[in-house]
Amino acid sequence: MEQLWKAFDGVIPLFLFTAVVAGVVYAVLHVRNPGQGRKPVFVNVLFSLSVMAILFITLYPEDLGPAGEQNVHLIPFRSMAEMIANADGPGVLLRNIGLNILLFVPFGFLFGARRTVRRRIILKATLAGLLLSLGVEAVQYFLGRTTDVDDVILNTFGALAGCVAWTVLGRMK
Repeated sequence: MEQLWKAFDGVIPLFLFTAVVAGVVYAVLHVRNPGQGRKPVFVNVLFSLSVMAILFITLYPEDLGPAGEQNVHLIPFRSMAEMIANADGPGVLLRNIGLNILLFVPFGFLFGARRTVRRRIILKATLAGLLLSLGVEAVQYFLGRTTDVDDVILNTFGALAGCVAWTVLGRMK
């Protein structure tokens, strides 16, 4: 956790500032549209925050120097297999594989929660997660960072898992 905190210490104040701004926007929208109710506005603000968090975490520059050499990994599951084979311990796997999944779980959950039409919602959330992840990987390539199809697979699975969780919780009501 300490390494994660150090890695994103520059972005945390920016994200907190964004959260405060989003809270103010939520308050203003709620005052202007009281008939809409709190839930839709609140869920939309949380959804926007989840997208911003994904963009901050995945696109925040690791260093501010010139762009490095672009690495492209297009063979599915190859990077994950190499990581598993060469891992020094479970922490590396958790960080690289688990966090790629967890990053998109709130996105999928909130994507489902903000929809009133539930038809094919899991498919729509999964496709939205796929498109967002593809966009992130494309931008990472142009920033001179590594682009990996395994990240797209894991991120998409996270969006799927989040929407499935929302669907299951919605049926428990």
